[in-house]
Amino acid sequence: MFLAALLALVLIPSEALSREDTALERRLSMEKAARDNPFLLLPHRPNFILPAAYSPNPNAEVLGLAPDDLDHVEIIFQVSLKLMISEGFAGTSGDLYAAYTNQSWWQAYNTERSSPFRETNHEPELFLLFNRHRRIPGFTRSWMAAGLSHQSNGQEGDLSRSWNRLYLNLFLERDGLVVSIKPWLRIPERKKEFPGDPRGDDNPDITEYMGNGELGIVLSKNRHNFTLLVRNNFRSDNKGAVRLGWSYPITTKVKGYFQLFDGYGESLIDYDHRITRVGLGILLADWL
Repeated sequence: MFLAALLALVLIPSEALSREDTALERRLSMEKAARDNPFLLLPHRPNFILPAAYSPNPNAEVLGLAPDDLDHVEIIFQVSLKLMISEGFAGTSGDLYAAYTNQSWWQAYNTERSSPFRETNHEPELFLLFNRHRRIPGFTRSWMAAGLSHQSNGQEGDLSRSWNRLYLNLFLERDGLVVSIKPWLRIPERKKEFPGDPRGDDNPDITEYMGNGELGIVLSKNRHNFTLLVRNNFRSDNKGAVRLGWSYPITTKVKGYFQLFDGYGESLIDYDHRITRVGLGILLADWL
């Protein structure tokens, strides 16, 4: 139903847009200008490091550890890159991209356990990005992405987590405000034939916690960006997530970054465990 409503919104006929560039359009134009430079890698999602990320309730049980075996403070970092494969793919108005995002949770200060990486999530994507050149009431610009995403934690056995999704992502922009509406459809996997079956579904209930989509908001003002991400499973046993972010300028290329997360799905290993976390660090590539 969510997908159908979004498709209906995208297909609404509307008047041509004005040509005043917006922040998101300037970013996309700069990326296109840089795509042929072999020495440049384009950012996809924000690239950041949080040297101080505190959680009062780390999930030690899933790792077979006692609560005191995990530090409450760890380092979280994200590296997210993309590459334009084809402009005007197959004669369409869409540009084809490949992307990869790595996010890691590192128990760097836990020297008693040799400072292990507690969890690492890998997410390769393939998507088409369309500039709609149509006006949606209340907004100046709109873009649509349609893609395929695989996300995995690269583990095996009882710690293995993964899922595949088809998604649509509608971006709406006006005066430094960007709204992202991203519904997805999980690609089904077969049930495990026996406990520990490496070819079966590792997490059949993941959509009960991650839902079928998310809403993202970015508000940009004087190089300060305020972000909100919300997920909800729209069930009676509500299990959602909220992530708040604030990035602020330190130098022309580096920003300070504050992040607050509460809910399910912060990482794949914790998809069914509620996590509250606050982190502070630096951001090297922002949304805008």
